[in-house]
Amino acid sequence: MSHQALSADTEIVLLLCGRFGGERHEPYQPLSAREYGEFAKWLNACNLRPADLMTEGGREQLQAVQEAKLERTRIDFLLGRGTAMALALERWSRGGLWVMSRGDAEFPKRLKRHLKHAAPPLLYGAGNKELLDIGGLAIIGSRDATEAALEFTREVAALCAREGMGVVSGGARGVDAAAMQGSTEAGGHTIGVLANDLLKTSVNRQNRLGLQEGRLVLVSPFYPEAAFNAGNAMGRNKYIYALSDRALVIDSALGSGGTWEGALEALSHKWVPLYVRTPGNGAGNAALVEKGGIAFTYAPGQGQGLVEFFERAAPATNGVSEAAHPQQSLPSDGESPCEAEANSAVGAVVEEHAPCSEPLLNQPKKSAPSDIAPSMDTGSNAVPIPVVTPVSAVPASLDMYADFLVKLASALIAGPLSEEDVAQRLGLEKGQAKAWLRKAVDLGQVEKLKKPVRYARSPQASLLG
Repeated sequence: MSHQALSADTEIVLLLCGRFGGERHEPYQPLSAREYGEFAKWLNACNLRPADLMTEGGREQLQAVQEAKLERTRIDFLLGRGTAMALALERWSRGGLWVMSRGDAEFPKRLKRHLKHAAPPLLYGAGNKELLDIGGLAIIGSRDATEAALEFTREVAALCAREGMGVVSGGARGVDAAAMQGSTEAGGHTIGVLANDLLKTSVNRQNRLGLQEGRLVLVSPFYPEAAFNAGNAMGRNKYIYALSDRALVIDSALGSGGTWEGALEALSHKWVPLYVRTPGNGAGNAALVEKGGIAFTYAPGQGQGLVEFFERAAPATNGVSEAAHPQQSLPSDGESPCEAEANSAVGAVVEEHAPCSEPLLNQPKKSAPSDIAPSMDTGSNAVPIPVVTPVSAVPASLDMYADFLVKLASALIAGPLSEEDVAQRLGLEKGQAKAWLRKAVDLGQVEKLKKPVRYARSPQASLLG
Protein backbone atom coordinates (compact mmCIF):
# COMPACT_ATOMS: atom_id res chain seq x y z
CA MET A 1 0.00 0.00 0.00
CA SER A 2 1.53 3.28 -1.05
CA HIS A 3 0.69 6.89 -0.27
CA GLN A 4 -0.68 7.15 -3.83
CA ALA A 5 -2.86 4.05 -3.40
CA LEU A 6 -5.34 5.97 -1.24
CA SER A 7 -8.20 7.85 -2.81
CA ALA A 8 -7.93 11.61 -2.41
CA ASP A 9 -10.82 11.63 0.08
CA THR A 10 -9.43 8.74 2.13
CA GLU A 11 -6.07 10.46 2.40
CA ILE A 12 -7.71 13.48 4.02
CA VAL A 13 -9.97 11.43 6.29
CA LEU A 14 -6.91 9.45 7.41
CA LEU A 15 -5.06 12.66 8.24
CA LEU A 16 -8.03 13.91 10.23
CA CYS A 17 -9.00 10.71 12.05
CA GLY A 18 -6.09 8.30 11.81
CA ARG A 19 -3.57 7.44 14.49
CA PHE A 20 0.01 6.87 13.48
CA GLY A 21 1.67 6.02 16.78
CA GLY A 22 2.90 9.25 18.40
CA GLU A 23 -0.33 11.07 19.21
CA ARG A 24 0.18 10.91 22.97
CA HIS A 25 2.77 13.69 22.81
CA GLU A 26 1.05 15.88 20.22
CA PRO A 27 -0.92 19.07 21.01
CA TYR A 28 -4.08 17.95 19.16
CA GLN A 29 -5.71 14.55 18.98
CA PRO A 30 -7.29 13.03 15.82
CA LEU A 31 -11.01 13.47 15.37
CA SER A 32 -13.17 10.84 17.01
CA ALA A 33 -15.85 9.10 14.96
CA ARG A 34 -18.47 11.37 16.51
CA GLU A 35 -16.44 14.51 15.80
CA TYR A 36 -15.84 13.46 12.22
CA GLY A 37 -19.56 12.87 11.82
CA GLU A 38 -20.24 16.48 12.77
CA PHE A 39 -17.39 17.68 10.58
CA ALA A 40 -18.73 15.69 7.61
CA LYS A 41 -22.14 17.31 8.02
CA TRP A 42 -20.44 20.69 7.91
CA LEU A 43 -18.58 19.66 4.74
CA ASN A 44 -21.90 18.70 3.16
CA ALA A 45 -23.42 22.04 4.08
CA CYS A 46 -20.45 23.76 2.40
CA ASN A 47 -20.74 21.53 -0.69
CA LEU A 48 -17.23 20.18 -0.05
CA ARG A 49 -15.59 16.78 -0.29
CA PRO A 50 -12.77 15.90 2.13
CA ALA A 51 -10.22 16.22 -0.69
CA ASP A 52 -11.33 19.84 -1.27
CA LEU A 53 -9.66 20.78 2.01
CA MET A 54 -6.33 20.72 0.19
CA THR A 55 -7.50 23.35 -2.28
CA GLU A 56 -7.33 27.11 -1.79
CA GLY A 57 -11.12 27.42 -1.77
CA GLY A 58 -11.53 24.64 0.77
CA ARG A 59 -8.92 26.19 3.03
CA GLU A 60 -10.75 29.49 2.92
CA GLN A 61 -13.99 27.85 4.02
CA LEU A 62 -12.20 26.36 7.04
CA GLN A 63 -12.52 29.82 8.57
CA ALA A 64 -16.08 28.81 9.47
CA VAL A 65 -15.23 25.36 10.84
CA GLN A 66 -16.26 26.41 14.35
CA GLU A 67 -19.80 25.67 13.17
CA ALA A 68 -18.81 22.02 13.44
CA LYS A 69 -17.61 22.67 17.02
CA LEU A 70 -13.98 22.30 15.92
CA GLU A 71 -10.98 24.63 16.00
CA ARG A 72 -9.31 25.74 12.78
CA THR A 73 -5.87 25.30 14.39
CA ARG A 74 -6.66 21.67 15.22
CA ILE A 75 -7.80 20.88 11.67
CA ASP A 76 -4.72 22.58 10.20
CA PHE A 77 -2.44 20.60 12.53
CA LEU A 78 -4.07 17.28 11.62
CA LEU A 79 -3.91 18.01 7.89
CA GLY A 80 -0.20 18.71 8.29
CA ARG A 81 0.65 15.18 9.48
CA GLY A 82 1.67 13.97 6.01
CA THR A 83 5.09 12.66 7.05
CA ALA A 84 3.71 10.65 9.97
CA MET A 85 1.00 9.24 7.72
CA ALA A 86 3.49 8.21 5.03
CA LEU A 87 5.66 6.38 7.57
CA ALA A 88 2.64 4.58 9.02
CA LEU A 89 1.40 3.57 5.55
CA GLU A 90 4.80 2.13 4.74
CA ARG A 91 4.77 0.14 7.98
CA TRP A 92 1.27 -1.16 7.37
CA SER A 93 2.04 -1.96 3.74
CA ARG A 94 4.69 -4.47 4.81
CA GLY A 95 1.92 -6.33 6.64
CA GLY A 96 -0.36 -6.28 3.58
CA LEU A 97 -2.83 -3.77 5.04
CA TRP A 98 -5.11 -1.40 3.14
CA VAL A 99 -7.20 1.59 4.21
CA MET A 100 -10.60 2.79 2.98
CA SER A 101 -13.00 5.53 4.01
CA ARG A 102 -16.78 5.94 3.79
CA GLY A 103 -16.59 7.77 0.47
CA ASP A 104 -14.84 4.84 -1.27
CA ALA A 105 -16.85 2.62 -3.60
CA GLU A 106 -15.49 -0.46 -1.80
CA PHE A 107 -16.75 0.60 1.63
CA PRO A 108 -19.17 -2.13 2.88
CA LYS A 109 -22.72 -1.24 1.90
CA ARG A 110 -24.17 -3.09 4.87
CA LEU A 111 -22.32 -0.80 7.28
CA LYS A 112 -23.79 2.26 5.60
CA ARG A 113 -27.27 0.75 5.43
CA HIS A 114 -27.41 -0.46 9.04
CA LEU A 115 -25.33 2.16 10.84
CA LYS A 116 -25.85 5.19 8.58
CA HIS A 117 -23.98 8.17 10.10
CA ALA A 118 -22.55 5.90 12.82
CA ALA A 119 -20.53 3.92 10.26
CA PRO A 120 -16.80 4.32 10.99
CA PRO A 121 -14.93 7.05 9.07
CA LEU A 122 -12.10 4.62 8.29
CA LEU A 123 -11.66 0.88 7.89
CA TYR A 124 -8.26 -0.79 8.00
CA GLY A 125 -7.97 -4.29 6.66
CA ALA A 126 -6.09 -7.17 5.08
CA GLY A 127 -7.31 -9.62 2.49
CA ASN A 128 -10.05 -9.66 -0.12
CA LYS A 129 -12.12 -6.46 0.19
CA GLU A 130 -14.95 -7.96 -1.85
CA LEU A 131 -15.74 -10.32 1.03
CA LEU A 132 -16.94 -7.36 3.09
CA ASP A 133 -20.20 -7.43 1.14
CA ILE A 134 -20.92 -11.18 1.24
CA GLY A 135 -22.95 -11.03 4.47
CA GLY A 136 -23.61 -14.38 6.10
CA LEU A 137 -23.88 -15.52 9.72
CA ALA A 138 -22.28 -13.56 12.56
CA ILE A 139 -21.26 -16.01 15.28
CA ILE A 140 -20.83 -14.44 18.73
CA GLY A 141 -19.96 -15.80 22.13
CA SER A 142 -17.76 -15.88 25.17
CA ARG A 143 -13.97 -15.91 25.26
CA ASP A 144 -14.27 -18.56 27.98
CA ALA A 145 -16.76 -20.89 26.31
CA THR A 146 -16.77 -24.58 27.17
CA GLU A 147 -15.13 -27.05 24.81
CA ALA A 148 -18.57 -28.39 23.90
CA ALA A 149 -19.67 -24.89 22.91
CA LEU A 150 -16.51 -24.39 20.84
CA GLU A 151 -17.04 -27.69 19.03
CA PHE A 152 -20.64 -26.71 18.30
CA THR A 153 -19.37 -23.38 16.96
CA ARG A 154 -16.88 -25.08 14.65
CA GLU A 155 -19.57 -27.42 13.33
CA VAL A 156 -21.99 -24.58 12.59
CA ALA A 157 -19.25 -22.51 10.91
CA ALA A 158 -18.22 -25.49 8.78
CA LEU A 159 -21.85 -25.99 7.73
CA CYS A 160 -21.98 -22.34 6.70
CA ALA A 161 -18.99 -22.95 4.46
CA ARG A 162 -20.46 -26.08 2.91
CA GLU A 163 -23.80 -24.36 2.24
CA GLY A 164 -22.25 -21.25 0.71
CA MET A 165 -22.84 -18.91 3.65
CA GLY A 166 -20.17 -16.50 4.88
CA VAL A 167 -19.15 -16.29 8.54
CA VAL A 168 -18.54 -13.03 10.44
CA SER A 169 -16.47 -13.24 13.61
CA GLY A 170 -14.97 -10.96 16.21
CA GLY A 171 -11.51 -12.43 15.83
CA ALA A 172 -10.90 -12.94 19.57
CA ARG A 173 -10.16 -16.18 21.35
CA GLY A 174 -12.95 -18.56 22.32
CA VAL A 175 -16.08 -18.61 20.16
CA ASP A 176 -14.68 -16.06 17.69
CA ALA A 177 -11.58 -18.13 16.97
CA ALA A 178 -13.61 -21.35 16.74
CA ALA A 179 -15.97 -19.76 14.21
CA MET A 180 -13.09 -18.58 12.02
CA GLN A 181 -11.39 -21.96 12.27
CA GLY A 182 -14.51 -23.92 11.37
CA SER A 183 -15.26 -21.75 8.36
CA THR A 184 -11.75 -21.43 6.91
CA GLU A 185 -10.86 -25.10 7.38
CA ALA A 186 -14.05 -26.07 5.52
CA GLY A 187 -13.11 -23.77 2.63
CA GLY A 188 -15.61 -21.03 3.46
CA HIS A 189 -15.41 -17.26 3.30
CA THR A 190 -14.81 -15.44 6.57
CA ILE A 191 -14.84 -11.86 7.83
CA GLY A 192 -12.88 -11.18 11.01
CA VAL A 193 -13.70 -7.87 12.73
CA LEU A 194 -10.85 -7.05 15.08
CA ALA A 195 -10.66 -4.69 18.03
CA ASN A 196 -6.86 -4.78 18.28
CA ASP A 197 -3.59 -5.99 16.75
CA LEU A 198 -4.77 -5.99 13.12
CA LEU A 199 -1.19 -5.62 11.84
CA LYS A 200 0.09 -8.49 13.97
CA THR A 201 -2.92 -10.71 13.20
CA SER A 202 -2.58 -10.16 9.45
CA VAL A 203 0.82 -11.84 9.42
CA ASN A 204 -0.07 -14.75 11.71
CA ARG A 205 0.58 -18.14 10.19
CA GLN A 206 -2.96 -19.40 10.80
CA ASN A 207 -4.43 -16.51 8.80
CA ARG A 208 -1.91 -16.33 5.98
CA LEU A 209 -3.38 -19.06 3.76
CA GLY A 210 -6.95 -17.76 3.97
CA LEU A 211 -5.77 -14.22 3.17
CA GLN A 212 -3.67 -15.39 0.23
CA GLU A 213 -6.49 -17.51 -1.20
CA GLY A 214 -9.01 -14.67 -0.93
CA ARG A 215 -11.24 -16.57 1.52
CA LEU A 216 -10.52 -14.39 4.56
CA VAL A 217 -10.66 -10.67 5.18
CA LEU A 218 -9.61 -9.05 8.44
CA VAL A 219 -10.94 -5.59 9.15
CA SER A 220 -10.90 -3.06 11.98
CA PRO A 221 -12.11 0.52 12.50
CA PHE A 222 -9.28 1.05 15.00
CA TYR A 223 -5.58 1.87 14.77
CA PRO A 224 -3.95 -1.25 13.23
CA GLU A 225 -1.32 -1.46 15.96
CA ALA A 226 -3.69 -0.86 18.90
CA ALA A 227 -3.32 -3.09 21.94
CA PHE A 228 -6.37 -4.67 23.55
CA ASN A 229 -8.82 -2.12 24.90
CA ALA A 230 -12.13 -3.09 26.52
CA GLY A 231 -13.86 -0.07 25.01
CA ASN A 232 -12.75 -0.99 21.50
CA ALA A 233 -13.80 -4.60 22.06
CA MET A 234 -17.29 -3.43 23.01
CA GLY A 235 -17.39 -0.87 20.24
CA ARG A 236 -16.62 -3.31 17.44
CA ASN A 237 -19.68 -5.48 18.27
CA LYS A 238 -22.00 -3.37 16.13
CA TYR A 239 -19.74 -3.81 13.11
CA ILE A 240 -19.91 -7.60 13.44
CA TYR A 241 -23.70 -7.51 13.41
CA ALA A 242 -23.91 -4.86 10.69
CA LEU A 243 -21.70 -6.84 8.28
CA SER A 244 -23.91 -9.95 8.52
CA ASP A 245 -27.35 -11.06 7.36
CA ARG A 246 -28.22 -12.79 10.63
CA ALA A 247 -26.45 -13.47 13.91
CA LEU A 248 -26.09 -16.41 16.31
CA VAL A 249 -25.18 -16.06 19.99
CA ILE A 250 -23.56 -19.30 21.16
CA ASP A 251 -23.44 -18.46 24.86
CA SER A 252 -23.86 -15.25 26.85
CA ALA A 253 -23.48 -14.19 30.45
CA LEU A 254 -26.50 -12.62 32.09
CA GLY A 255 -26.56 -8.87 32.59
CA SER A 256 -22.96 -8.06 31.73
CA GLY A 257 -20.13 -8.70 29.31
CA GLY A 258 -19.44 -7.91 25.67
CA THR A 259 -21.64 -10.67 24.26
CA TRP A 260 -24.62 -9.63 26.38
CA GLU A 261 -24.27 -5.90 25.71
CA GLY A 262 -23.68 -6.43 22.00
CA ALA A 263 -26.73 -8.67 21.70
CA LEU A 264 -28.93 -6.15 23.49
CA GLU A 265 -27.69 -3.41 21.16
CA ALA A 266 -28.46 -5.59 18.13
CA LEU A 267 -31.95 -6.38 19.41
CA SER A 268 -32.58 -2.71 20.12
CA HIS A 269 -31.53 -1.52 16.66
CA LYS A 270 -32.90 -4.59 14.83
CA TRP A 271 -29.96 -4.63 12.46
CA VAL A 272 -30.35 -8.35 11.69
CA PRO A 273 -32.35 -11.28 13.11
CA LEU A 274 -30.64 -12.51 16.29
CA TYR A 275 -30.65 -16.25 17.02
CA VAL A 276 -29.64 -17.65 20.42
CA ARG A 277 -28.45 -21.23 20.99
CA THR A 278 -31.20 -23.05 22.87
CA PRO A 279 -30.48 -24.66 25.21
CA GLY A 280 -27.08 -23.12 25.79
CA ASN A 281 -24.50 -23.01 28.55
CA GLY A 282 -24.75 -19.28 29.14
CA ALA A 283 -27.01 -17.90 31.85
CA GLY A 284 -28.04 -15.10 29.50
CA ASN A 285 -29.24 -17.26 26.62
CA ALA A 286 -32.81 -17.71 27.84
CA ALA A 287 -33.00 -14.04 28.82
CA LEU A 288 -31.98 -12.96 25.31
CA VAL A 289 -34.75 -15.10 23.84
CA GLU A 290 -37.21 -13.45 26.20
CA LYS A 291 -35.99 -10.06 24.99
CA GLY A 292 -36.68 -10.89 21.35
CA GLY A 293 -33.98 -13.32 20.28
CA ILE A 294 -34.97 -16.35 18.19
CA ALA A 295 -34.37 -19.78 19.70
CA PHE A 296 -31.67 -21.60 17.71
CA THR A 297 -32.58 -25.24 18.24
CA TYR A 298 -30.63 -26.57 15.27
CA ALA A 299 -28.62 -29.74 15.86
CA PRO A 300 -25.86 -30.56 13.32
CA GLY A 301 -25.90 -34.01 11.80
CA GLN A 302 -29.65 -34.64 11.95
CA GLY A 303 -30.39 -34.30 8.26
CA GLN A 304 -31.60 -30.70 8.12
CA GLY A 305 -29.51 -28.10 6.35
CA LEU A 306 -28.55 -24.90 8.13
CA VAL A 307 -29.98 -22.68 5.40
CA GLU A 308 -33.18 -24.73 5.51
CA PHE A 309 -33.41 -24.18 9.28
CA PHE A 310 -33.05 -20.42 8.93
CA GLU A 311 -35.68 -20.33 6.21
CA ARG A 312 -38.16 -22.18 8.40
CA ALA A 313 -37.35 -20.32 11.60
CA ALA A 314 -37.15 -16.90 9.99
CA PRO A 315 -39.52 -14.30 11.45
CA ALA A 316 -41.74 -12.30 9.16
CA THR A 317 -40.84 -8.62 8.76
CA ASN A 318 -43.83 -6.73 7.40
CA GLY A 319 -44.64 -9.71 5.24
CA VAL A 320 -41.06 -10.19 4.08
CA SER A 321 -39.01 -13.17 5.22
CA GLU A 322 -35.85 -12.71 7.23
CA ALA A 323 -33.80 -14.24 4.45
CA ALA A 324 -34.84 -11.48 2.10
CA HIS A 325 -34.89 -8.59 4.57
CA PRO A 326 -31.13 -7.92 4.90
CA GLN A 327 -30.79 -7.58 1.13
CA GLN A 328 -33.20 -4.69 0.73
CA SER A 329 -31.82 -1.51 -0.75
CA LEU A 330 -34.93 0.45 0.10
CA PRO A 331 -34.67 2.96 2.96
CA SER A 332 -34.85 1.24 6.32
CA ASP A 333 -37.35 2.20 9.01
CA GLY A 334 -36.69 5.72 10.17
CA GLU A 335 -34.59 6.66 7.12
CA SER A 336 -35.98 9.68 5.38
CA PRO A 337 -36.11 10.07 1.59
CA CYS A 338 -33.44 12.71 2.03
CA GLU A 339 -31.17 10.19 3.75
CA ALA A 340 -31.77 7.64 1.01
CA GLU A 341 -30.81 10.24 -1.60
CA ALA A 342 -27.72 11.20 0.33
CA ASN A 343 -26.68 7.59 0.75
CA SER A 344 -26.65 7.05 -3.01
CA ALA A 345 -24.38 9.95 -4.00
CA VAL A 346 -20.94 9.34 -5.46
CA GLY A 347 -17.63 9.92 -3.74
CA ALA A 348 -18.67 12.66 -1.33
CA VAL A 349 -19.41 12.30 2.36
CA VAL A 350 -23.14 12.62 1.84
CA GLU A 351 -23.70 9.38 3.68
CA GLU A 352 -23.70 11.67 6.74
CA HIS A 353 -27.33 12.52 5.80
CA ALA A 354 -27.26 16.31 5.82
CA PRO A 355 -30.73 17.91 5.82
CA CYS A 356 -32.35 18.20 2.40
CA SER A 357 -32.11 21.97 2.65
CA GLU A 358 -28.32 21.84 2.57
CA PRO A 359 -26.65 22.96 -0.66
CA LEU A 360 -25.10 19.64 -1.68
CA LEU A 361 -28.43 17.93 -2.26
CA ASN A 362 -29.81 20.85 -4.26
CA GLN A 363 -26.88 21.15 -6.66
CA PRO A 364 -25.49 18.82 -9.35
CA LYS A 365 -23.12 16.25 -7.89
CA LYS A 366 -19.45 17.07 -8.33
CA SER A 367 -17.55 14.62 -10.49
CA ALA A 368 -15.02 12.44 -8.73
CA PRO A 369 -11.33 13.30 -9.13
CA SER A 370 -9.55 11.21 -11.73
CA ASP A 371 -7.69 9.18 -9.11
CA ILE A 372 -10.89 8.06 -7.38
CA ALA A 373 -12.79 5.13 -8.86
CA PRO A 374 -16.49 5.92 -9.47
CA SER A 375 -18.63 4.59 -6.63
CA MET A 376 -20.75 1.56 -7.38
CA ASP A 377 -23.33 3.05 -5.03
CA THR A 378 -24.64 5.08 -7.96
CA GLY A 379 -26.21 2.00 -9.46
CA SER A 380 -26.96 -0.16 -6.46
CA ASN A 381 -28.53 2.46 -4.22
CA ALA A 382 -29.96 5.00 -6.65
CA VAL A 383 -32.41 2.45 -8.06
CA PRO A 384 -34.18 0.56 -5.24
CA ILE A 385 -34.09 -3.23 -5.58
CA PRO A 386 -37.50 -4.86 -5.19
CA VAL A 387 -38.19 -6.73 -1.98
CA VAL A 388 -38.26 -10.50 -2.46
CA THR A 389 -41.94 -11.33 -2.85
CA PRO A 390 -43.51 -14.77 -3.35
CA VAL A 391 -43.99 -15.14 -7.09
CA SER A 392 -47.52 -16.36 -6.57
CA ALA A 393 -48.40 -12.90 -5.22
CA VAL A 394 -47.03 -11.07 -8.27
CA PRO A 395 -49.29 -10.49 -11.32
CA ALA A 396 -48.03 -12.45 -14.32
CA SER A 397 -47.45 -9.23 -16.26
CA LEU A 398 -45.02 -8.01 -13.60
CA ASP A 399 -43.26 -11.30 -12.85
CA MET A 400 -39.54 -10.96 -13.62
CA TYR A 401 -38.78 -14.62 -12.92
CA ALA A 402 -39.03 -15.71 -16.57
CA ASP A 403 -36.59 -12.99 -17.59
CA PHE A 404 -34.27 -14.17 -14.83
CA LEU A 405 -34.32 -17.71 -16.27
CA VAL A 406 -33.36 -16.50 -19.72
CA LYS A 407 -30.39 -14.53 -18.41
CA LEU A 408 -29.41 -17.36 -16.05
CA ALA A 409 -29.33 -19.84 -18.94
CA SER A 410 -26.89 -17.58 -20.75
CA ALA A 411 -24.72 -17.13 -17.66
CA LEU A 412 -24.52 -20.90 -17.01
CA ILE A 413 -23.32 -21.78 -20.51
CA ALA A 414 -19.71 -21.36 -19.41
CA GLY A 415 -20.19 -23.64 -16.40
CA PRO A 416 -21.64 -23.83 -12.86
CA LEU A 417 -21.82 -20.64 -10.78
CA SER A 418 -22.13 -19.94 -7.09
CA GLU A 419 -25.04 -17.96 -5.67
CA GLU A 420 -22.77 -14.93 -5.31
CA ASP A 421 -21.58 -15.23 -8.92
CA VAL A 422 -25.17 -15.40 -10.19
CA ALA A 423 -26.13 -12.32 -8.19
CA GLN A 424 -23.11 -10.40 -9.45
CA ARG A 425 -23.43 -11.34 -13.14
CA LEU A 426 -27.16 -10.68 -13.28
CA GLY A 427 -26.96 -7.48 -11.22
CA LEU A 428 -29.21 -8.80 -8.44
CA GLU A 429 -29.20 -8.47 -4.69
CA LYS A 430 -28.09 -11.73 -3.10
CA GLY A 431 -31.48 -12.29 -1.42
CA GLN A 432 -33.32 -11.99 -4.73
CA ALA A 433 -30.90 -14.30 -6.54
CA LYS A 434 -31.19 -16.84 -3.73
CA ALA A 435 -34.99 -16.85 -3.85
CA TRP A 436 -35.15 -17.31 -7.62
CA LEU A 437 -32.41 -19.98 -7.65
CA ARG A 438 -34.31 -21.91 -5.00
CA LYS A 439 -37.45 -21.81 -7.13
CA ALA A 440 -35.53 -22.87 -10.24
CA VAL A 441 -34.09 -25.85 -8.35
CA ASP A 442 -37.52 -26.83 -7.01
CA LEU A 443 -38.95 -26.75 -10.54
CA GLY A 444 -36.09 -28.81 -11.94
CA GLN A 445 -34.94 -25.96 -14.17
CA VAL A 446 -31.52 -25.71 -12.52
CA GLU A 447 -29.37 -28.33 -10.83
CA LYS A 448 -27.85 -27.55 -7.43
CA LEU A 449 -24.37 -29.00 -6.98
CA LYS A 450 -22.72 -29.44 -3.59
CA LYS A 451 -19.22 -29.22 -2.10
CA PRO A 452 -19.04 -26.38 -2.95
CA VAL A 453 -22.61 -25.22 -3.55
CA ARG A 454 -22.99 -24.14 -7.19
CA TYR A 455 -25.77 -24.04 -9.77
CA ALA A 456 -25.65 -25.64 -13.22
CA ARG A 457 -27.88 -26.20 -16.24
CA SER A 458 -30.06 -29.23 -15.63
CA PRO A 459 -30.98 -31.93 -18.19
CA GLN A 460 -34.18 -29.88 -18.63
CA ALA A 461 -32.22 -26.75 -19.48
CA SER A 462 -34.48 -26.03 -22.43
CA LEU A 463 -37.00 -24.77 -19.88
CA LEU A 464 -34.66 -21.89 -19.20
CA GLY A 465 -35.22 -20.51 -22.66
